[in-house]
Amino acid sequence: NRSYILTELRPYTNYTMTVSAYNDARNGPTSDNKTQQTKQAKPTSPPENIIFSSVQARSMNISWDEVPPSGQNGPITGYLLYYTNTIFSDTINIAGRKNRSYILTELRPYTNYTVTVSAYNDV
Repeated sequence: NRSYILTELRPYTNYTMTVSAYNDARNGPTSDNKTQQTKQAKPTSPPENIIFSSVQARSMNISWDEVPPSGQNGPITGYLLYYTNTIFSDTINIAGRKNRSYILTELRPYTNYTVTVSAYNDV
């Protein structure tokens, strides 16, 4: 058999392989190293440390840290910020890996909001 399928590999990760023939007598010489990167996958972890600051009656600033490297599965290209209260919900698309804050405006005074941030990449 001249092929082998490797399974359970991590997305967007470089793997370096060599091949060697062997028999009962001994191992043969090894091939040159070959490096291949696996394809991207959707992020499997959320952004960390969501912080609310400059909270006013009608606005608030929301910021967050990056997705941990182990959960990115490829370069992060943006974020989706979901916010909702009992009568309204909206989604904001924030393009760019480094854009990790947003000021929500036109909020209703004395109203509780639920906010969720998720990351996306090119998958």
